[in-house]
Parts: sequence; structure tokens; C-alpha cells
Amino acid sequence: MNKILLLLVILLAAFVSPAAAARLDTSFSFSTIETDHFSIHFHQGLEEIAQRAAVLAEDAHGKLTAQFDWKPREKTQLVLIDNTDFTNGFATPLPYNTVFIQVVPPSIDSTLGEYDDWLKEIIFHEYAHIVTSDTARGYSRITRSIFGKPIIPGDIISLAIFIFTAPPNVFMPHWWHEGMATWSETEFTGVGRGRSATYEMILRSAVAANSLPSIDKVNGEVPYWPNGHLPYIFGLRLSKFIADKYGKETLGKLSLAQAGRVPYAIGTPPEEFCNGKDYAELYRDMLDDLKKEEQSRIATLEKAPFTPLKVLSTVGENLTNPRFSPDGGRLAFNVNDPHGHSKTVITSRDGATIQAEFRRQFSDQGLSWSPDGNRLYFAQAEVVRGFDIYQDLYAYDLRRDRVQRLTSGLRIKDPEISPDGKYFALAVNDRGSQNLALLDARETLDGRNNLKPRLVTAYRQERVATPRWAPDSRTIAYAVTDNRGKTSLRLYDVKSGQDRPLLTVSYNAAYPSWSRDGRIIYYVSDETGVYNLFAYDLKEEKSYQVSHLLGGAMQPDAAPDDDTLVFSSYTARGFNIASLTLDRNSWTLQRGPSITPYWQDAGPAAAERSLPGDNPAIGKPAPYSPWETLYPRFWLPRIYSEDQDHNAFGAFTAGQDVLGYNSYLAELTYGTGHHKVYYNLAYRNDYLYPSFLLQSYAQPVFYSDLLQRGDYYEQNRSLILETSVPLNFLESSYRLFFGYHLQDQSALSRLQNDRFNGLPVFQGRRDNIFAGIEFADNLKYPYSISHEEGRTISFTYRNYSRQRGSDLDGEEYLAAYTEYLHLPSQPLRHHVLTYSLNGGVATGERTVQQAFQLGGEPGNLVQFPLRGYPARFETGKYVATGTVEYRAPLWYLLRGFGTKPFFFDRLHGAVFTDVGEVWDDQRSFKLDRLKVGAGVEGRFDMTLGYWLKITPAVGYAHGFNQGGEDRIYFTIYANL
Repeated sequence: MNKILLLLVILLAAFVSPAAAARLDTSFSFSTIETDHFSIHFHQGLEEIAQRAAVLAEDAHGKLTAQFDWKPREKTQLVLIDNTDFTNGFATPLPYNTVFIQVVPPSIDSTLGEYDDWLKEIIFHEYAHIVTSDTARGYSRITRSIFGKPIIPGDIISLAIFIFTAPPNVFMPHWWHEGMATWSETEFTGVGRGRSATYEMILRSAVAANSLPSIDKVNGEVPYWPNGHLPYIFGLRLSKFIADKYGKETLGKLSLAQAGRVPYAIGTPPEEFCNGKDYAELYRDMLDDLKKEEQSRIATLEKAPFTPLKVLSTVGENLTNPRFSPDGGRLAFNVNDPHGHSKTVITSRDGATIQAEFRRQFSDQGLSWSPDGNRLYFAQAEVVRGFDIYQDLYAYDLRRDRVQRLTSGLRIKDPEISPDGKYFALAVNDRGSQNLALLDARETLDGRNNLKPRLVTAYRQERVATPRWAPDSRTIAYAVTDNRGKTSLRLYDVKSGQDRPLLTVSYNAAYPSWSRDGRIIYYVSDETGVYNLFAYDLKEEKSYQVSHLLGGAMQPDAAPDDDTLVFSSYTARGFNIASLTLDRNSWTLQRGPSITPYWQDAGPAAAERSLPGDNPAIGKPAPYSPWETLYPRFWLPRIYSEDQDHNAFGAFTAGQDVLGYNSYLAELTYGTGHHKVYYNLAYRNDYLYPSFLLQSYAQPVFYSDLLQRGDYYEQNRSLILETSVPLNFLESSYRLFFGYHLQDQSALSRLQNDRFNGLPVFQGRRDNIFAGIEFADNLKYPYSISHEEGRTISFTYRNYSRQRGSDLDGEEYLAAYTEYLHLPSQPLRHHVLTYSLNGGVATGERTVQQAFQLGGEPGNLVQFPLRGYPARFETGKYVATGTVEYRAPLWYLLRGFGTKPFFFDRLHGAVFTDVGEVWDDQRSFKLDRLKVGAGVEGRFDMTLGYWLKITPAVGYAHGFNQGGEDRIYFTIYANL
């Protein structure tokens, strides 16, 4: 064991680096600039973006606080960070107003992909969350003055208090939050999702297919398309409907009125301001209005015949980026399916026969064939340096059926190999900017993964996307989007270095693709209000419309014989792969029927967009200091049992600086029975990697029905020093940890001759060193009823020694292993077989309190569950349990009750067999004493309060051996 400990120490020491934080990239060094209403934190390389964000944020403050009639009483902490290749933002008012923004420009194919100024749009969106969530009125203003703005606590009593002390608007449904924010981003910027052709496409197709969701579906989290986008799409549409019909000021009135009501009582505010109608009635009115609007647009589009399409593949929900092989005989495309893992498939040209497939991690979805057709190149993401999510270049070898990573930490997207195989053209992310770059293909494929791309453009805070090589390998066509509402298709000449615009437009143009003779560039544009296919003739210098569609087209690719164009085609169920016959006689210079999004006005004028108002006072950058956000911002009462007859009363608080370098918890209570002061103080330091935890506490500890002699209470005083190293990947994680635990135990329950109901309980020191490792790569999908594949493994070791101050000597080993096996997709889709093994070994001196306890149901404070037997019915120094469980979906309900805070998701069941045994030195292990239990459980996934996902379960179990019995029980799972 000493050798194992030494090995763990060496492994942990190897990861220590004297830099920033275990939550953030250790190379980041943060600075702060102050404005009147924001503290803006940013790391090196983001100075220019931070200055621009300061101006935009103050502009957002002025406009949004006027719109929603609420001015936050504190500065908002705005964090700008470049630790991912994927755009995102996050906002919370708890315990202080905070906004995080990933500064990479949004990708073309995301719902954020249409913008005039991407930084302005995301700042308005996220700050709208702050202004509408932070609001306090009436009773909530009083509770805030007393308790502050608390975070979610860990016990049920404090949770109930939290619900009535946190800002009431925090508890509103997803569609309310995202509707207000997405309305704001559209109202106050030039585009926004309300004016996007993408949202218009989704709404139009839903009306055409009669598949508009009821409000309970938007309340919940349905697994099918457009799944997580529903609250944004239909929340926006509802907010827009209310603003148009009852006045824009009504949105502010609704936010302010709700801020004075108890959580979940959401009916009265809209009735007061919207002619007596609640949100459910307003939503139905909105759908009626939406149907009329979209049916009018559909009628406009139907004035011309739609382009005939041939659907090649519908297997999956979102099929994207189709690419013909160089010989034209095969087709590769991506399949994103809520029933399973994302993958790339290679099919026959007509899509009918799948020839190969491989799994894809989160990525930009691009694909590129090697010139010989034996490889597919693509980018996908992985965790880099332990913290950042960056994309690198990968290759799939069709002959070997193997994926190989070719680069590390390059931050690339849309890689495209030249037809002569010499270079990859790609876009490179760096500090909020994207640029076109070239990477030597031959040296990369020879294994020189330390190569760096050569940038050939120098755009600042603009988006570069989808470079495509001309057939002669001399010219690259690509798309670039600026922050002034303009998009360009451009041509870069590799030999001369000349870069020139092909066309520059005020709408969207994307996904250039060359004809075989290099004369035509096909592309996608929403020039007509619908994403259609277009062709630019380089010789004539004219653009032709190729398709007229009801839904929309993305990511075209021309067949090598130039007779077919394949693309990703939108329907109300997502994207499928379709093709059309290329007939130049059907192309038109005159554009087909055009429509506009339902958001009729064009947004602020360009001059107003570029000049957000009076320039705010912006302070000079200063080194980041945690103190401004570290002090306590709230407190909540704390009540719990001191022993079976008395309670402890007190309070707790917690805090963290905005970057997460320092975290703490402080709790102080008084026990009325024993007149003792209890406390819990914890501090986590993330300035270094690994993380360090220091915790000291004196707390009552509850042993439920200790060895079936009754409930036993003791006081545990401890000091813990722990070091931990997380090793994270996108689909797996490790955690190594070790530390020292000083512990003193003393009885709170009444003893007679140092015995509790005849048991010789331990009192004294149990100091120990500990070390362990945890691993998980278990995965689940939107339609899953539990994790479907992968495993979890953990191992912990503790050593107690009198030489280190303990009152006893001993060692303890704990191990757990669970495996998930998904069964064949047909006919057993989402059926899961899972098995687990758990065990413990204790050597040396052992106390009654720490004896391994066997028996009872999972989730009911039992150490080693064994269904079909009473809780903790046997104890010992050695324990082993195993479970085999078959899980099956029974019914996908996917419905709620209007806007009520309940969503009933899915019903599923399990058949299980548990085995286990516990023994000690006097009672050795014997196979014929092995305890066996079996039974069934019914489980019900549901969402409470719009946000809390739980799985209540009712079970029946029978124990087949001595001590077994028939048991009907209830338990709650949080993450099966």
C-alpha cells in the first residue's frame, strides 16, 4: 500500500503547475476594466474585445433597464473568455449578477449564425437575463434586504427557504427567460434571432406540417427536434406577440409584476396587463396569429412551383454536410440522432446503402475527402490542457476503419484538403477572431503534429467559414462575415496571395462549392427570405437562383459529373439529405417569390448600430482581484436534527469570486439539546493545478438504526486537507485525490458504560490519510431512460495509524464498478443491461460506527444496498455486493398541464437481481450464505418547478435467503 501511495503522490505532483486556476486554463492571466455598471474581466489577447464590450454593455444597460423598468443595484460582473471553439453565453443573478461570454464568433449553421454584430447580440441577450431575473418588488425586496440573493442549498428545509428568498423571476419557465432575452437581442440589434431566416424557416415548416408545440411541450424538455431550441423559438414568438398586441412596455410590466409574487404563481400578471388572459391563453392566441402569418408566407412561396427534390436519407433527425467522394460513387454525411451518438456515415451515391460509419464528438460538422477517396478529414473537439475545448484535425481511414488524431491544440474548423493533396485550407480561431489558413498536408500526414497553420488573412473579430478548393488547387472560396451586417464570398489565390471579394451582400451567403470545371460556385443564401441554392458564374459574373424551396437548403456539394447537387434539406422534423438535378435551363437571374421574417421592422439603423450612444467612462485595465466578488452576498437559516430529541439552529453562507479561484462555505449552528456550537468551514483554492481543499467542522452525525439497535448520534470534529486533480475529456473524466483527515468522534446519544443499547461504540481519534481515483465515461442520450453505455469506477484507500495520532490502527479499501450495455437498437432501442460490483475491506482495529452495513434500498442512506432485505440488517469488516439490472422504456408521456410547473417525461421499468454478503474474522465468507434478492421497479422521469429533474421510483423486492422478506418501497433517483 505504501508503494501505491507513493505512486499516487508522484502522479499528482506531475500535474502541479504554478499558474492560474484548476477551473480555467492555467495560461490565462486576467485583467479588469471598470465602467459605471460593469466590471469586465478578460485575459490576455482580449484587450480590444474588452474595450468594445464595455461600450456595448453600457449601451445594453441603458436600453434594457428602460425597457424592463429595473436597474440592478450592483455592478454586473462580465467575464470574457476564449476557452472554446463554440459560441456560448451564460447569465445568473445568484449570488451576484454575472455574465460569461465565450468570444468566438457564432458558426454559420447555428441559430446564432445570423447577426450584424455578434458581440452586441450576445451581450444584449445575456444582460436581458440579468435585468429580468434580478428584479425585486414587494415581499422579494424585503427578503433581499434581509437574506441577500442566496444560492441553491443542499438540504430540503433550506431549499424551501431559498424558494421564498431568491428573486422570484429566477423560477420562471425556460420560455419566459429565453423569450425575454431573445426578444431583447432582436429589438435592440440589427438582426437577432427574431429577424433570422433560420427561425422563420423553423416556424414556417412547423405550420406547414401542422406540428406546432403546445405550451407544456415548450415548458418541458422534449427529446425531438427542435428540442432545446423550443424555449428560444416560441418564447421569443410569445414575447413578440405580447409586445405587438399589448405594447412593448407590457414586457417590462410583466417582469416587474412577477418579481413581487411568490414563485410559480405566474397567472395573475398577464391577466392584469393582457385583457384577463393568462400565459396559456396568450400562447394559444399567439399560435393562431402565427398560423395566419405563416400560411400567408407559404401562399406567397407557392406562387411558383417548388424545385423537385430527391430525398436520399432520413435516418436520424439532423443530417448535415453531405460530400461526394472524388469518384462520385459514395456519399458521406453526418447524422445527429437523439436516439444515439453523433456519427458520420458513408453510403452509396443514392444514400440507400450504408458502407461505413464512425462516431463523431462535438464538432463543426465539416467533412473533406482525400483525393484518393480512402480517407475523410474533419475537425472535432476535445479538452486541451485539461480545460479548453478546442477543435483539431482528424482523419478516418476507410480501409482500416480507424479514426486518427492528426494535430493538437490548433483551434481549427472546416478543414478542406486540396485536390492535389498538398494543403489543408481551414479556418483558425484565436482570441475572438477567425482567419483563413493553410496547413501543409504532407507533413501533417507524416506525423509532424507540431506544425502550425499559416494565416493568409488578418480579420479582426470577424467570422471565416467553409473554405473550399477550386478543382485546380489554386483558388479557395470562403465566406467572411463582419460586424456591420455584411457577408462576403471571397476568393483567395494561393500562388499570388491575392484575396478578392466575389460578392458582398447585406443578407447571408455561405457554403461555397465548386463545379468540376471551376466555372460555377454554388452557394446558399437567404436573399429571398428562404435559404435557397444559388450559382455564381465566374465567367459571366452573374448569380443565378437554382432552387425554390418551402423549407431550406444548407451545405451544398456538386457531384463530380456536375449533374447533381446534394445538400442538407430542412423539414419540420429536422434536416435530411436531398439532391436535385442540375439543369442550367431552370436557373433564373430573376429571384423567385420572396418573404420576410415576421419581425417586420428592420431594427436600428446602421448608424445607430455603430454608435451605441454616449461613450461611457471606461477605466484603465488593472490586474484581476478576487476581493470584489468574494465577500458573502447572502445567508440562509440552517435547521437540522442534533439528536433524536433536539434540533440545531443557525445560518450558513457561501461565496466564490467570479473566476472561481476561491470558494468557501461557512456554517454556524447551536444545538439546543447539548448546548454545543457546531460549525462547518470549507475553503477551496484553485489558483494552482491541482486544487486544494481545506475543511474544518464540528457536526452531529446520524447513524440510522445502527446495527438495528436504534438511531445513534455522535459529534464529529474534523480537519481535512485534500488535493485533487481532475482530468477531463469531452466524454470521460478522471479524478485523482489524496489528503489527510484529522477526526475526533464523541457520543451525543445517551450511553450506559460507553455502550449504546448494548453496543460498544467508539469514541476518540480516527485520524487517517486517504487516496483514491474516480473514472467515468458513461453516456446517455435525449431518449435514454438511463446511461446506456460506458462505466464508472472508483477506488478509495484510508490508513489509520496510532503513530499519526489515531486511537486505533487499520486500513480501509472501498471499490465500486458499474457497466452499462445498450442492447441492439432494433427492437430493443434504449433497453439497457447494467451490472455493478461493490466491495469494502477493513483490516486492523474496527469501530462499530464504521462497520460495513448490508441491506435496504438504494437512495435511503444505506451504505451497501441489497433489495429484499431490511436496511443495515447485517454488518462486518468485509462486504461485497453485485447487481444485474435490465431497464426498459415503457411510455414516453412528454406532456404537462399548460404552464403548471410539472412536466411528465417518461415511464420506464427495471427487473433486477441483487446479491451480497458481509462477513468478518469470526464469520468467514461462505458461498451458501450469499444473500440474493430480486424484484421490479417502476420509474418515472419528471421535471418539477420547470428546472428540477428527478426520477421517483416504486419497487417490489423479495429476499430469498435468511433475513429476506417481501418489501414494497419508494425511492428517488437523480441521475440513473
